[in-house]
Amino acid sequence: MTNDAGKSQAPAQTVALVATRLGEYLARYERERSPQAMFAYAYMRLTRRLELALTVGEPAFADPAWVADLARSLAAEYFTAMDRIDDWITSGGIDRKAEVKPVDLPADVPEPWREVYAASSGARSYVLEDALFAMMAHISYDLPMALLGMSKRVAVNTHLADFHRMNDVLGAAIDGVQDDLAGRYNRALADLDQLLIGQDELFSNYGIRLSRGMAWYNFERLTDSHAAPDALRSIRTSTGALIKQVRAPDDWRLRVGLGLARLLVPERRRWPAD
Repeated sequence: MTNDAGKSQAPAQTVALVATRLGEYLARYERERSPQAMFAYAYMRLTRRLELALTVGEPAFADPAWVADLARSLAAEYFTAMDRIDDWITSGGIDRKAEVKPVDLPADVPEPWREVYAASSGARSYVLEDALFAMMAHISYDLPMALLGMSKRVAVNTHLADFHRMNDVLGAAIDGVQDDLAGRYNRALADLDQLLIGQDELFSNYGIRLSRGMAWYNFERLTDSHAAPDALRSIRTSTGALIKQVRAPDDWRLRVGLGLARLLVPERRRWPAD
């Protein structure tokens, strides 16, 4: 192995550690039959794809160490939010199957993640909903916050090209991840699942690029003292707005039809064997 190859392996190993930790969360959520498993699975798969890209050097990132640092910093936002939710469940003796409201969760859980957990509670959500809502929170809120945190120790704006290369990797992988997600948890209801959410643009190459591009834009806004308050309000509320749009669409006929579908098809997921 050449020295350059050795250098390229270190960032891949950093991302591999992130993926391994995601796998641990996934295993726990599946054991507990928690809807949180849906996004944990998708997130782990996408992280493994980034690990592979860094390992083989395709695309050729200008600064692989920065790419790995962003992957680690972004995952830290997710892990922190999940740990706070898990601590709340454990310390309060909360039943993971119980229906809760966002206001029931502690204030130290970021607002988007409170919205996501509440929307998936009470056994009333579908597989792609669980993944979609969490992905929205992770990209629209966690990503700009991770970039903001990184900007305090490294120059982030000089890495825009590598950020777009990451978008290439994740965008190319998302269709396969969506198919595997449906196959793992709900193949029989995959078509109904997509009909019910009606907002699966995030599960597309274009959607990943667009949402991550907006996250970068909001990061830039957060660095401007005049724009920061509006940017923070936007990233805090956009996930709740998406959930409301999916659960209560403006068209009353669609709203009634989706409500009936939820009543008629209560069993929304299956679980892999232990």
